Amino acid sequence: MTRNCFRVGVWLVGVSLMLTGAGAVVAQESGAGKADVLTRRLSELAASFPGKVGIYVRNVETGAEASVNGEDQFPMASTYKVAIMAQVFREAEAGRIKLDERVTLTAADARLGSGLLPYFSPGLSPTIHDLLLLMITVSDNVATDLLLKRVGAKNVTAMLRELGIEGMRVDRSTEEIIGSYLEAADPKFRGVSGAELAAHPEKFPTMTKEATERADKSIVDDPRDHASPRAMADLLTTIVKNQAASEKSCGDMLRIMQAQQLRTRIQRYLENVPTATKNGTIGYATNDVGVLYLGKQHVVVSIYTLKGSSAVSSEQAEERIGRIARAAYEYFEDTSGK
Repeated sequence: MTRNCFRVGVWLVGVSLMLTGAGAVVAQESGAGKADVLTRRLSELAASFPGKVGIYVRNVETGAEASVNGEDQFPMASTYKVAIMAQVFREAEAGRIKLDERVTLTAADARLGSGLLPYFSPGLSPTIHDLLLLMITVSDNVATDLLLKRVGAKNVTAMLRELGIEGMRVDRSTEEIIGSYLEAADPKFRGVSGAELAAHPEKFPTMTKEATERADKSIVDDPRDHASPRAMADLLTTIVKNQAASEKSCGDMLRIMQAQQLRTRIQRYLENVPTATKNGTIGYATNDVGVLYLGKQHVVVSIYTLKGSSAVSSEQAEERIGRIARAAYEYFEDTSGK
């Protein structure tokens, strides 16, 4: 997970996800209010993107919803860190973890990809809460794997089911996800640790286009660490409604997400709108999820994109996410009764 995702370092070029047959855009509506106008607008934005888009938006207070491919499965990339964060807070409430506990970093904890901790010398001792902040705001992979090791991927998925959330699963650490990606590209990467990759990237040559395509396709075909846009919207809704954990913990989760440092997607055309977000990228998947604050109302936005070819840039995907988020905000602003 690179800067907010799983990019595998400067020696991997053109990380991509070969997506064929993206399929027709299917718009769905549900909830207390059927946002016909918004659904049409979101469908237009999704249909004109050169690839596949999954969207689920919901006004938490009114229940009005709209979606496009909202039940389809997409690679979560680093957006899965929202679910890990929720489980950490629940474990803290149960007394099994202390948020002020310090964790001493070692050389073996180093990981490829996004974050700051890989650049610090071993011996640093951040708190669990520090790791949460780094995992969300700069998508730190070291922080993610340390936290996931404490709570367990199976327990994160079990927590989602307990909350009534289907269509989302958390299976692997970032080390395992990147390892699977590299192994799909070339079997020689099998068994190479994340720490070794981070310490000696010069040992691994740039992958060929064919190898990159194999790796990218493997991310889509593997059902692990996937979610539907609706499932992520459901998780975010439970946080906003203080159902994922206590009111104090849910408030802390949102404050952490409000400190997000990558702001080129949902926030792209919402510069002055308060938001709480988490982005993610892997291969051709470019995602962003979060909460838009509209006065006393909360609009949950879950947007997943898959580029249709290597000709589609990440900038195009980010720009489209920004337009989708803006359309959702403008619709609910116009219908909020202000």
